[in-house]
Amino acid sequence: MVEVDGTPIDSWEQFRGLVSASPGKSLNIGFVRDGVEQSARITPVANERVVTDANGRAVTGASGEPVTESVGMIGATPASETVRQPITAVPSFVGENVAQVAGVIVRLPERMVDIWNAAFGAEERDPNGPISVVGVGRLAGEIASLDEAPVAARVQSMFGLLGSLNVALFVFNLVPLMPLDGGHVAGALYEGAKRGIARLRRKPDPGPIDTAKMVPVTFAVVIVLGSMSVLLMYADIVKPVSLFG
Repeated sequence: MVEVDGTPIDSWEQFRGLVSASPGKSLNIGFVRDGVEQSARITPVANERVVTDANGRAVTGASGEPVTESVGMIGATPASETVRQPITAVPSFVGENVAQVAGVIVRLPERMVDIWNAAFGAEERDPNGPISVVGVGRLAGEIASLDEAPVAARVQSMFGLLGSLNVALFVFNLVPLMPLDGGHVAGALYEGAKRGIARLRRKPDPGPIDTAKMVPVTFAVVIVLGSMSVLLMYADIVKPVSLFG
C-alpha cells in the first residue's frame, strides 16, 4: 500500500485507521504489484463494533449496554514476506543495528519512563524500546511457533534475533561506567593519558589510578541496572512486546 486518497501510508495501523474511519465512503488507494504502481477504488462496508477503552475493556452506556460505533471494513489482513539478502548487506545491517541500540541507550532514561507508564498504566509498549531476557524469550517463542513460515525462515529469524541481542549487549557493555567493560576501558585510557602527560612534562610516572575510589559509583550503577532489569522483566510479563501484534 502506497497511499489512500493522496495520504502516504507508512504502516498497516495507519491504513486500518483510515479504512475504519470511512464506512460507506469510496477511497482511492494506490499500491504496488509486481513492481508496478497501480490504483483502485474501494468502499469499506459499514460494520458495528463495540467501543473499547485504553485497556481493551468494552465501554458501556448509562443503561449498562455496550457502546457501539460504525466502522469501515474491507476484509483485508496484513501479511509479511521474507526477502533473501546478499552477504554484502550484513555490514550495513550491523551498522544500522548498532546505531539503533546507541539511540536507545542515549534516550534510556526517557525510555524507562515510558516502560514504567506502560507497565503500570494504559500506554502501549514501544516495539523498538528496550526489553529484558523475558521479552527476548517471548519473541523467540513467537518465531518458533509461527507455523505459516517455513522452517528455514524461522531459523533465519531466530539467528537474526540472537545476532541483534549480541550486538545490543556489545554496544551497551561499552558504556563508560563501572562495572561495565566500557568503564574499565575508560579507566585504562585515563591512566594512559596521565602517564603520557607526565612523560611530556618529564615528571615521574604517576602510577596506576586508584580504582577503589570508583566503588561507590560501581554500586550505584549496579543498583540502577538491577532496578531497570526488574522493571523490564515485569513489563515484559504484564505488557509484552509482540512481533506480530
